[in-house]
Amino acid sequence: MKRILSVLSLVGLGACATPAAAEHNTVNFDADPVYAEITSVVPNYKQITTSRPQQVCREENVPVYGTVQGQGATGLEVLGGAILGGLFGKAITDKDEGAAAGAVIGGVVAAEAGRADQTRIIGYEKQTKCSTQYVDRVETIVDNYDIYFEWNDQYGSAVVDRKYNVGDRVAVMVSVIMLSSQ
Repeated sequence: MKRILSVLSLVGLGACATPAAAEHNTVNFDADPVYAEITSVVPNYKQITTSRPQQVCREENVPVYGTVQGQGATGLEVLGGAILGGLFGKAITDKDEGAAAGAVIGGVVAAEAGRADQTRIIGYEKQTKCSTQYVDRVETIVDNYDIYFEWNDQYGSAVVDRKYNVGDRVAVMVSVIMLSSQ
């Protein structure tokens, strides 16, 4: 049966040995590395969310303003001005003569107001209005790699940041621990 290489498990094996056997343990961490061949590379992915600016434009109808010469007041507007002027004249002077003068003045004011130049919407034009909106995008990227390797019929694995290819060689440390003596 194939055994799995693991440098970190060596500490656990040493802790399980009996005190008598522990005296005979030999771990040589100063040894030159040996090179194992990579037999498999598996990428590990993660998702990240990025917020990217995006310009969004739309067409809008925008009013166009212009100055329009007054057409004069309508008869109804002059009549309304006369009635209001008459009511104010009567209220202020408490005489019928004040009501008559107020009616004349109210009618004239309404007629003149209708002749004044006015700013009005004279049409609409299309305008492009743009704004920046931020759009979240979820992307999947490689986070790291699980590599599996073999040396001298021994197998191991590691998680690494660098991408390796099958057949590449990596330096590994092999340690032998004697658990008991016979």
